[in-house]
Amino acid sequence: MAKINEIELKGIKEFKGHEFEDLIQGNIYYKGKKVGWYSQDSWGGCDHIDLDYTLPKDLLKEINDILDNYESDKVFKGISDLYDKTYNIKFDHKILKGGEYLFGDLIQLDTFEKKYKKFSKQWGVNNIAICYKDLFSNVIKGSKLPKSEFEKVLNSDENIKLYYLYSGLEDFIINTDKGDEK
Repeated sequence: MAKINEIELKGIKEFKGHEFEDLIQGNIYYKGKKVGWYSQDSWGGCDHIDLDYTLPKDLLKEINDILDNYESDKVFKGISDLYDKTYNIKFDHKILKGGEYLFGDLIQLDTFEKKYKKFSKQWGVNNIAICYKDLFSNVIKGSKLPKSEFEKVLNSDENIKLYYLYSGLEDFIINTDKGDEK
């Protein structure tokens, strides 16, 4: 199960927003314990992050500190640079902080984990890369090569502008405080 800084979403359900767009909601777990509920807003407003107010105050503070201090660009490094190049701008991505970004990245990581499980099983490989040709199109590549060899292949492909390489389920458990960023 995808985790960022010991936070994960379980019981994820999709629902439709007011314009029939796909949205996500689920239960928030911290260190294996259910601590709240999360939902994207059906009218495009701020995400709903509802922590259980009956939790001990020190635990609530610990979780809130993680959410408040989360920096989005740590888990999916490179995507902001690709965005800047696509739109020919230099955006200060340091402002992308907070719990909404953590859950956005967690949802993306969960999606990548599902793709990893599907294609590693289907193709019989352990290395799966989500490769971006540009900001709006990606391809999935797999390989039985050792991870370092596969990285060389990916780096030599001039059509790939950015990739995220996964070699096992442990790659979907990330602690940004310990430098586990992708």
